[in-house]
Amino acid sequence: MNKLLNYLHQMAWPVLILITVIACQSHVEKPKESSLSKFEDSLTVEIYDLQDKRDSRGLMSYFNNENERYRKEAALAFGSVQDSAAIPMLALLLNDQSPKVRKAAAYALGQSYDSGAVKPIVRALSAEDSLFVRRELYEALGKVITQPQLPLLYQQPDNNPEEKEGMAWGLYRAGLRNVHDAAAVELAISYLNSANSYDTRLGAAHFLSRTRDLDLGAHENVLITSSTEDPSANVRMAAIMALRKVPSFPALKTLSHSALSDNDYRVRANSLRGLATFDFDAIKFFAFKALSDSNINVAIAAAELIDSKAIPDPEVLEQAEKQNHPRVKASLYGTALRLAVDKDEVIKKIRQEYEESEDPYFKAGLLSALGHSIKSHEFIITKTFSEEHPAITTAGIEALINLRTEEDFPPQLKPAFAEIFEQAMETGDIAMVATTAGLLSDPKLGFKEEYSSTGFLYQAKSRLSLPKDNEALQVLNRAIAYFEGKEKMPETKNEYNNPIDWKLIKSIEKDQVVRVNTEKGDFLMRLLVEDAPGSVANFVRLSQAGYFDNKNFHRVVPNFVVQGGCSRGDGYGGEDYSIRSELTNLRYQEGSVGMASAGKDTEGTQWFVTHSPTPHLDGRYTIFAQVTEGMDVVHQIEVGDKILSVELLK
Repeated sequence: MNKLLNYLHQMAWPVLILITVIACQSHVEKPKESSLSKFEDSLTVEIYDLQDKRDSRGLMSYFNNENERYRKEAALAFGSVQDSAAIPMLALLLNDQSPKVRKAAAYALGQSYDSGAVKPIVRALSAEDSLFVRRELYEALGKVITQPQLPLLYQQPDNNPEEKEGMAWGLYRAGLRNVHDAAAVELAISYLNSANSYDTRLGAAHFLSRTRDLDLGAHENVLITSSTEDPSANVRMAAIMALRKVPSFPALKTLSHSALSDNDYRVRANSLRGLATFDFDAIKFFAFKALSDSNINVAIAAAELIDSKAIPDPEVLEQAEKQNHPRVKASLYGTALRLAVDKDEVIKKIRQEYEESEDPYFKAGLLSALGHSIKSHEFIITKTFSEEHPAITTAGIEALINLRTEEDFPPQLKPAFAEIFEQAMETGDIAMVATTAGLLSDPKLGFKEEYSSTGFLYQAKSRLSLPKDNEALQVLNRAIAYFEGKEKMPETKNEYNNPIDWKLIKSIEKDQVVRVNTEKGDFLMRLLVEDAPGSVANFVRLSQAGYFDNKNFHRVVPNFVVQGGCSRGDGYGGEDYSIRSELTNLRYQEGSVGMASAGKDTEGTQWFVTHSPTPHLDGRYTIFAQVTEGMDVVHQIEVGDKILSVELLK
């Protein structure tokens, strides 16, 4: 016994010391995680520079680097570069020892949108045991698979949540390219079951909503359940859009009920869009009632629904006159004019509203409304070439184009309108040139017979330059090719012109937050500097220069996006540079902030915030920030609202 007590006494001191040390360590402050971004590392900077320069050969030189971090970054870069010549090398990375590298390679192969990637992806699936890599492979396969190969996707196992999520999104990516069959539809329907994960249900709902030419009549009950009972509004709003493909009374009843009573305005807005499938008499009550919705986006969706129905109804004009919201009022006036028997009365009311208003965006909407009657053409012409605000002049030329494309356009006015459109080209106004060029290249309208020379087109082209006027040049080149009988003109492509400012990037913390102060209130965004350094540097530079101050949100699409950053305020403004698309494997969720573009590598100053998940933008538009606070403000923003300031928070 004495020996045992002696032993315990001897052991007590080391144990006591160990306990004391542990106790002391528990109070020692842990080292703070570095706030610096990964671009403190020179090789990471080099890889992103190679991505920015679209240097495939340079990027592939990192595929054999001993550090998995560099192999992963180089593979991921091809999601933006999108060089199909890299498929064989990316396929080899599907055998990399690191699952992170394999996942990046899978994403890059999907981003190639090349069917040559199908075989290596299917081969990799036969051996891949990492679930998060398998998920990526399924989705990548959906981006590249062809119609005859589709069973290679849905015959893969889906025995766990990760595989089901990958399968749902793989089906969705295939469906976006109209690759689908009955078996794919059946599988997607089964994924709507509430026992499946949110991501699985969301992917399936978007597949059923976005894929064209689906006959979903046999799945009415499942779609109704998903549209009304799914706990996620994001799933409900997608399922609602799928339900519009079921032309039945139960579907009509569900859509109309959701349009007025769902607690999420985005579901209500989508429900109204879904009602467009049905006859006006069946939806009239719900459409007019929704004009009084407490959320303006729903009221706008209701006005758009009414406009989609070519049924004369005196209540449309009555509603237009009583509406207080300018966008809803202008939309209803346009519908009333289009359907009116006595157009003079409606035109008089619209012109009176126009002359009394000082709001350029309301005036733009009213000009658009007048574009529904040829009797308005002289007034529209006058305002188009005399007003100063681009939102008005752009709406004016678009209204004239709308008149010219009407089936009952008076033949005797063709020469006069040809002269007007030539005058529009001669203004050099970027919006007038782009929109008019698009009209002139329409062979159904016969503009070749209206002009003896294409000199005015070349004169307009001489005033444009890359990279600033890329979008207008694309359209103008198509018009010239049409007039000259050419199949197509050389591709309009921006050359590399704006290297990433790495000094600025290294000064930005990896979780840097910015405050966007608007007329409706503030919202905060976290910049994703490690995912989109070029876009973040561009945004920060513009913000620090006060570029966004007092600029309008010129575009708001209910339950889609709010968009700003245009120097003109009509969507056609920008500066004389462009930045590269940074197409990482981030997903567009509610509050994602993306760069607007006119095609790959044409981004500049315009950016947008999403109201809800918009997966059709994934991998096509740069995501460079995420709203972290104030989405309630974003949901209230309307066309014409101003950005007062954008500031980086310390």
